[in-house]
Amino acid sequence: MRSKIAELVSEAIGSRQGREQLSAHGWVQGMPIVIAQPEEIVKDVMSLVAAHQPPVLVATFNPEDNELWFLYVAIGCTALKVEDPLEEHTSIGELYKMAVGSSFLTFRIAQMPTSSVVHAMEPQRVRNHAGYRPVNISAVNGR
Repeated sequence: MRSKIAELVSEAIGSRQGREQLSAHGWVQGMPIVIAQPEEIVKDVMSLVAAHQPPVLVATFNPEDNELWFLYVAIGCTALKVEDPLEEHTSIGELYKMAVGSSFLTFRIAQMPTSSVVHAMEPQRVRNHAGYRPVNISAVNGR
């Protein structure tokens, strides 16, 4: 059984508008997408990211209003300054909220010797045919 997030991601990628919006932020056809619940711990999600050939997209959602969130993640960037690690229990939803106000956010998890970079994309409007209500787009600057 597919998760709600997976259904919404499928709808986004299945639409021309969704593909165009994702492509504008660096997504290319065939790029891995890691599905994560918003409360999942960043270090656990980054383990899944590392299992693929980064960069990858991480998809999650805002449980308060069901917005679909995408993060473009590149790990192990040796050219970046080594940041202090995130708090041990930082969730992927919290990382999205930290990143949404900037073009790119540099971060590091304690398990990695190098920093990583994340770009939070503006939530998309997804018209879902699987029985879930549509995801409402919000203005990133309006948060």
